[in-house]
Amino acid sequence: MSRRARLTRLVVSWLMVGLGVPLLVRSNLGVAPFDVLNTGLNEVTDLSFGLCFILMSAVFFGSGYLLGAKLGWACLGGTLTIGIMVNLVLRVLPERDGLAFRVPCLVGGVMIIAVAICLVVTTELGPGPTEVVMLGLVNRGMGVVAARWISDGTPLAVGAALGGSVGVGTVVFALGMGPMVKFGLRRLGYTPPVASPA
Repeated sequence: MSRRARLTRLVVSWLMVGLGVPLLVRSNLGVAPFDVLNTGLNEVTDLSFGLCFILMSAVFFGSGYLLGAKLGWACLGGTLTIGIMVNLVLRVLPERDGLAFRVPCLVGGVMIIAVAICLVVTTELGPGPTEVVMLGLVNRGMGVVAARWISDGTPLAVGAALGGSVGVGTVVFALGMGPMVKFGLRRLGYTPPVASPA
């Protein structure tokens, strides 16, 4: 893949996450598993949500790296850029109570984020924190679906234990993201690297 194509996929993935996350927020049916952890940590420490996000991102990036995943400049770049975009979209995306609005926001948000994950992973320029852990587990020989369930299930479980915000949408995200990412990566013709046997 050319550098131009990789950068294009990267930017598109950032734009998609910048839309997908606000859709999940506006659905009011549950946040992504990683944000359950951040809301839980915020609940017990009184640290700001943004600081919790940065701290947990560092933990996940470090864990994924130790598992063998490659980090890239886009790990940090994406975290900063997406945060700004999410705030901008939330300012213009309305809040509504009806399920006729909220359910499509949930479904659309999950699907958009799934596509974005597949795009950013294939660039190999640096994905988000849960993707780095997923790729680290895949590097150790685990399948994409199982690796994704662990990378989403761990922050969900810990965050819920800390009192983080959990909803039906969180469960849909945690269970559905693995199969969707596996399907998407296959459609894009990409196989995550696996460490060679010692």
